[in-house]
Amino acid sequence: MAKKQWEDKSRKASSDEQWLKLLLVDEDANDREHYSEVLRYLGYEVRPVDSYAKAAAALGRERFDLVIVEQGSSGFEGRSVLTRAVEVDRHVPVLVLTREMDADCCIEALNSGAREYVQKPLTAAEVRELVSDYLNDSMGTFSGGRNYPHQRDFAGANRAEAEAESWRKAS
Repeated sequence: MAKKQWEDKSRKASSDEQWLKLLLVDEDANDREHYSEVLRYLGYEVRPVDSYAKAAAALGRERFDLVIVEQGSSGFEGRSVLTRAVEVDRHVPVLVLTREMDADCCIEALNSGAREYVQKPLTAAEVRELVSDYLNDSMGTFSGGRNYPHQRDFAGANRAEAEAESWRKAS
């Protein structure tokens, strides 16, 4: 019964809006299901994927308005998805989620094009705020009629500036 009510609210919340398409990549089934459900409730079309290889392949076949990828271990397995997303469309925001903060992974992710590096778990309100920051509040229009937030560029920043910015985002 509760799931039915959740689905009804999800449809109602999104009935007046164009569905924005999100790619959610997380190998943890519980996290993937939780965040998918929250994002659908908020009115987004979500494509949950359980492997980094499948996600990288999907990025070559489909267009997404936002990519959310779990870091993986300290080896940063999510890097393949981040790299592929930036190759396909540098304007699509990529958010990296992690269970354990790792300064080197954080800096690498942000320097590679990620917009945020955030520690899990996130409440529904935090997910809403995080996603809306990139999809609703700070939209810029690019050719082709697709809307994207303005990308931050760390290429000119020195390591200390990039590290300070990455920790600000992570907190």
